[in-house]
Amino acid sequence: MSSPTRKITPTAIAKASNCLHSWYLECYGDTSQKVELAEGVKLLFERGREYEAERVAELENCQKPEWDGRNLEEGHRKTKELMISGAPWIYQGVLISDQLLGYPDLLQRIEGHSKVGPYTYRPVDIKGHKAVTKKDRLQLLAYARMLELVLGHQVPEGGIWLNTGDIETVDLDRHGPEFDDIVAAMLQIRDEAAATNNFRCGECGMCVWQLYCSEDWKAGRNISLIYGVTGKTAQKYFEKGYRTYLDVAGSSEEEIAARVGIKNPERARITFLLARAWAEGRPVLIRPVSFPTDLPIHFWDIETYEDVTYLHGNIRLHNGAREEKLFFAEDPSQEREVWHQYLDYLARDSEALVYNWADYERGFAVSLWDRYGGNPNGYRHLRDSMVDQCAFVREHFALPVSSYSIKKVAPFFGFSWDAEDAGGLNSEAWYGEWLDTRNPDIRAKILRYNLDDVVAMEVIDRELRRFANTE
Repeated sequence: MSSPTRKITPTAIAKASNCLHSWYLECYGDTSQKVELAEGVKLLFERGREYEAERVAELENCQKPEWDGRNLEEGHRKTKELMISGAPWIYQGVLISDQLLGYPDLLQRIEGHSKVGPYTYRPVDIKGHKAVTKKDRLQLLAYARMLELVLGHQVPEGGIWLNTGDIETVDLDRHGPEFDDIVAAMLQIRDEAAATNNFRCGECGMCVWQLYCSEDWKAGRNISLIYGVTGKTAQKYFEKGYRTYLDVAGSSEEEIAARVGIKNPERARITFLLARAWAEGRPVLIRPVSFPTDLPIHFWDIETYEDVTYLHGNIRLHNGAREEKLFFAEDPSQEREVWHQYLDYLARDSEALVYNWADYERGFAVSLWDRYGGNPNGYRHLRDSMVDQCAFVREHFALPVSSYSIKKVAPFFGFSWDAEDAGGLNSEAWYGEWLDTRNPDIRAKILRYNLDDVVAMEVIDRELRRFANTE
């Protein structure tokens, strides 16, 4: 077991606000069961660090405490010395309390009076998003509570430096009770090994424990496997006696609505059908469905790198014929060229449907058209005849999947990606590597990944057509 003296970090508090089980695993889990972060996630973190460095470079008289990176007490002392000297900005200081440990992005000197001088400080965090989130506020509160021990007074506000360029002031007093409740629960888990429920939540995709939890859900037939039953919703089902998807499938939509307190009957009906799909291991029809059969169908998927759309993958089906086409930009300067090539290709059909997954491509199509124009007949198919395949599937079919992401739906129908680390963020990292190295194996990996995404849509369409014809 982990030591009960483990300190709580602001990041852990923010994560625990959605998933206390993640904190339990950090304290007592088998670290060998953690997974390494995907290359795409690492790329996100690297961009976050780069963005942070750019913002800090804009500041005058910003100082960083000098310490060895190991002796936390020394780091805390050096941070306090900078505050006593009146540094206008302190970057990556060290704050400590009996229970907490944190490294605020910035400490900003502001008007006031404190134990360190005729001024005071507030914490400022740098974020790459455009609006303050609950997790941002909780992190600021953690820094504020530690800062209070140095300043000798309560810290009522903090700041979030958003990607809009503004530093938005956050009233911390309002969120104190929520913060205290979360920390109290974390301390109970840490000190008493208090058990937590393992529910799927919004933290899972970026969590190093995701594989461990996924296997745990499957082994226990956990209600979290039902699409839409996550986090607080899963907790509510659990408290009302629905522990597994078999419990839900063995109930009825009317009983589910009554016990869980669901006011929307349709929501209760769909949850019941989703549980049935899990219990029976097959799709369950939600409502009548029809598939187009009399015109060409295209499945389209793009890959992006920063703000560049560098790859368009497409499969065309019509009258028993099938064609694969990939339009790849060897470097970002060819973005316009490959976009025009793709529109010219679509323009071969006077009528067509273009499927994408989760409508991700629609915004890029509009942006590319506005910037580069191109064949109006090809763009007409994207503008007027594009179909969100994910929404279509979700609306008509209850599937035994925890998410209607393509990476969950396609494997149910037997499809698998060639790359073990397949993922959109990873492909962006691969393209960056391709630009640096021109390694043909990296190029081939990118092309295969993109084509696999397109084939996955084709497989889903084919299998659901078969299923619909048997119902």
